[in-house]
Amino acid sequence: LSERNGILRVASTSLPVTTGGAQSESETSVTTLAERSGAPVPIGRVGGLGRGERVYAVRFAGDVGYVVTFRQVDPLYTVVLSAPGRPPVRGELELRGYSAYLHPLRAGLLLGVGQDATTDGRTLGTLASLFDVSDPAHPKRLDAFTLARTRSDVEYDHHAFLWWPRAQLAVLPVQTFQDRPFLGAVGLRLR
Repeated sequence: LSERNGILRVASTSLPVTTGGAQSESETSVTTLAERSGAPVPIGRVGGLGRGERVYAVRFAGDVGYVVTFRQVDPLYTVVLSAPGRPPVRGELELRGYSAYLHPLRAGLLLGVGQDATTDGRTLGTLASLFDVSDPAHPKRLDAFTLARTRSDVEYDHHAFLWWPRAQLAVLPVQTFQDRPFLGAVGLRLR
């Protein structure tokens, strides 16, 4: 959920429903709502994001929404919300794995934290991806860092993430209980 200029922006996933033997696919959408007579009323919607997948991360930054869905690959969608009555999907980037947390770093840059994965969706370890989103129609991954066989609490708790703008430093707690247990943090510097 996010509010900007009196417009509520909501990303949601509808789950499959079985009726009469037919089953629908899950689908993610972004809906915009405005207050009318004291109640929120839908004024715009874009759907069809990540059919058969579910939403993993959302970040609304200004007039753009970033939505990540996942089942086997990670589509990062950019949704332009400057005309809230007609919000179009402007770009899409498909990658292995997923981002569970998205954080704008500075103009045109977005950091995603989640899990790297195989092409069939098996998770491999903590993944931090740096995205260039300066052109919403053509998001690109500029760099990625993977720490095999680990997880980060950032995937489940946004309070676990630290962005220190002055030092251009992101800090992620990581843990593994594999061969050699480890509980600590990783610092990633933006240059």
